Amino acid sequence: MCHTCQAYDAGFGPLTSQAIPTLLAKAGFPGDLPSGGGGFLDVATGPGYVTLAAIEAANKTAAERRQAAAGGGGDGDISWAAPTFTALDFSGTFLALAAGRVGGQCPGVPVAFVEGSAEVLPFANDTFDAIACNFGILHLSDPDAFLRESLRCLRPGGRLSFSVWAAPPVTEAFALVLGSVSAKGNPDVPLPAGPPFFRFADAPEVARSLAEAGFEASESVVVENMRWANVSSAAQLYDVFLEGTARTRALLEGQTPVEAKAVQAEVAKRFQALLADVEGGGGGATRPLRMPAVVSSGRKPLAK
Repeated sequence: MCHTCQAYDAGFGPLTSQAIPTLLAKAGFPGDLPSGGGGFLDVATGPGYVTLAAIEAANKTAAERRQAAAGGGGDGDISWAAPTFTALDFSGTFLALAAGRVGGQCPGVPVAFVEGSAEVLPFANDTFDAIACNFGILHLSDPDAFLRESLRCLRPGGRLSFSVWAAPPVTEAFALVLGSVSAKGNPDVPLPAGPPFFRFADAPEVARSLAEAGFEASESVVVENMRWANVSSAAQLYDVFLEGTARTRALLEGQTPVEAKAVQAEVAKRFQALLADVEGGGGGATRPLRMPAVVSSGRKPLAK
């Protein structure tokens, strides 16, 4: 497995997973699926946490409906069929990681793992009832193409949801690292192609972008209670950003050795000051970093 994939999974996996319940709910999954089944697509699946959670949510819903049918005097059978699951990523390494995770925890559930681009989805029109993308849109050079492709691949009435990080300073890890680069390093190094990193943290911009792509009923909600509990030192924080990200890694790798050393020292200084500021604490007490996300969604209009 590639080092970046391992670093992302270990560093960001426990954090990004905290957005998944909201992500699925805003995609209307599984509650809004038709009784005859339905199709779910996880775009930029990465380590596979969204697909795994979708399967578990569908299984729970099926069990609840069987129980309700049996309690009503029936034989427990219901007409609701299990949905189909598809996971897409541009990285074959990530797909292998996702397939291993899903197959290990939900053996026997058929999932199509597809290597492909989120900006040119390799699926027919009107294929899916729900599409979700957990922090993947941040890594696309043309996110508007992804929005248009999602609309094309959704069935009428289907929903898209996607998550991004809220903008600093409320996302404390980004405030620490980006603030340290601005203060002690060079924030103007060349970065991979892409829109402003926090573009989709702005609700009006999300509404405009979704409407332009053809969606209706757009909505953005903040998942306030996300905490990065598995990062416990400034050095670990710096390494996760250096080894497990794309655009921020390019920013850090673009520093000269002198600048990099100064940035690391500044991250350590700010990290210590931030985490020692614990309500009712002090004396070296620490707390998880606050890392709220923004989950946005839109619906494909019904056919006229």
